[in-house]
Amino acid sequence: MERARRSASNALTLIVQDTITPYRLSDSGGTDHVHNEMRLFELPWPVEALRKLVNSPVILRVALSTFIAPNPSEPARGSKFRYASHNLRFKLNRPNESRAAFIARISKVAEQTEEGAVDEDDGWKFGRNRRDVGSLQIDQLTCLASDLARRNILAVHPVAGWWKTRAIPDPQERSARFALVVEIDASQAEANLYAEVQSAIEALNVAQAVV
Repeated sequence: MERARRSASNALTLIVQDTITPYRLSDSGGTDHVHNEMRLFELPWPVEALRKLVNSPVILRVALSTFIAPNPSEPARGSKFRYASHNLRFKLNRPNESRAAFIARISKVAEQTEEGAVDEDDGWKFGRNRRDVGSLQIDQLTCLASDLARRNILAVHPVAGWWKTRAIPDPQERSARFALVVEIDASQAEANLYAEVQSAIEALNVAQAVV
C-alpha cells in the first residue's frame, strides 16, 4: 500500500507494444539469412527530476516479452539459438555513450553465437548469462539518478533463431510481436518523476495535432 501511494510521484512505468522483422535474405545470396533491423527507443526520461536527485540511487526495471514459434526439429531442443524462431534482446546505452557508439556496440553483440564472448553486464542484477533465455527477459539496474538521466536510449535487437539459420524462403516476410515495459523507481526519495514525463507527452500530442 505504501508503494502504491508513493508511486504517483516517484515511480514511472512506460509500456511499448511493437513489431520487428528480425531477419532478411543475405545480399550475397547465401542460404544463411542476416539480421534485418533493430528498434531504438529514446525514452522520455524525467531528466530534470533525476538530476535534482543527484547521487540518490534509483532502480530501473526492464521486461521484454516476445512471441516465438518453436522449432519442430527434435535436435533443436535445448539450444536457445535453434529452438525459438527468433530471439530478442534489450540493451541500454551507457553514460556519455553516443547514439552512434551505442548502435555499433549492439551490432557487434548481435552477431554472437553460443560460443561468443560475454558482453559487460554494466551492473545489471542478473546480467546476460541469466536473463537472456527464453522469450521473456527481466532485469533491473540500480544506479545514481544523475547517471540514469544520461541513459535514455534503449534498443531491442535480434540475435540468432531458426528463422535465421534455417533456409526459409522469405525471412523478410516474418515479423515478430513484442512488448517492452520500463520502470523507474526512486524508492523513498522525494521526486516527481511522472509530472515531467506527462508534460512532455502532452506537448508532443499538441505538436502532432498542429502538424
